[in-house]
Order: sequence, then structure tokens, then C-alpha cells
Amino acid sequence: MNYQETINKIKQLFEMAAPMNPDVTAVTDYILQDGTKISVDKLAIGGTVTLNGAPAPDGEHQLQDGTIIQTSAGKITEISSPAEEAQDQEVNSDLAMVPQPAATPEVILAPVHEKMAKMEADMAAITTKCQKLEETMANHGEGMKQMMALVEQMAKAPMAEPIAKVSNQYTNERAIAKDERFSAIVEAMKNIKN
Repeated sequence: MNYQETINKIKQLFEMAAPMNPDVTAVTDYILQDGTKISVDKLAIGGTVTLNGAPAPDGEHQLQDGTIIQTSAGKITEISSPAEEAQDQEVNSDLAMVPQPAATPEVILAPVHEKMAKMEADMAAITTKCQKLEETMANHGEGMKQMMALVEQMAKAPMAEPIAKVSNQYTNERAIAKDERFSAIVEAMKNIKN
């Protein structure tokens, strides 16, 4: 393998890895009550909200499921779900004084199970991204090995090519003249012997 082939192979390894984005967050699209599509990297405080690729305008945005997100500079500052609002209203109303029937364990644990399911989905996404990053790092490692092999080959190669003699009319005439003189001497010696 020559130097150029090695360099091309290294470039190819790095180009295969170039599109990989080490961003671990996944973007999810949501539909607002008015039908507008927004993209959210994480539905949590601090998450980024974009509308047509630009940060969402400041204010309150209600999703189709009733969840309300408050944004400022394209970042989520507050999230409230319809269940939370209903609970807030119940607490603040006079009806909250009426004894409520005891909730079953399933009802109590339902939000916990929902959060656990979301966390498991998030962990699966993170695991997939980590696997892609490991593959990318393996490609980079292979590229580095090949680059080191190329550097070692270059270190073994001579630093400069030997300077070739310049061929011009003067050097050629001298060589011809030298050959003619040598031939004349050989002929003269032959004549002396005879």
C-alpha cells in the first residue's frame, strides 16, 4: 500500500464518522392546540423548543394533550399538565374540604409508572447513541493506527531524492569528446602493436 492509498483510507474512516452528532438528546415533534408543529429536545424545564427551525416565541403554548409549556428565549421555563391544574383547582376550592375516597395503589403509582416508562425509553435512546459513539471512536482509533503506520513509513523513507545530473549540450559534448579521445587512444595502441 502506498502513501496516497493509506491517506485515502484514513480520510474515508473519518468521513464515515463525520455525520455522527455526539448530541445525546433526541428531538420530538409535538402538535399545539392550533395545529402548529413544534420540536422539543426534552419535555422538561430547560428543554429547547423550536418552531420551523427557529426558537419558539416567548409565552404559553398548549399541546394537544392539554400540557401547557411556558417558553422564554426558546427554552422551557415551566410545564403544567391538565392533571396538575385540576389538582391545584381542587386544593384551592371549598370542595377540597370534603373527604375524598382513598385512592387505590394503582392510581397512586400510575404517574410513577409513566415516569419510569419514559425514563426507560430515554435510557434506550441514550444507549443507542452511546453505541454509535463507540463505533465512531473505533473508526477514529483505526484511523489513528493507520496514520501512525503512515508516519512510520515516512520516517523510514529518505529525506530527499538524490540530485540527478543535469543534462545539457555542454555535458553531452564533453561526454562525447571523452569517448572519442578514448576511442582514438585505443586505435593508436592497436596500430602500435601491429
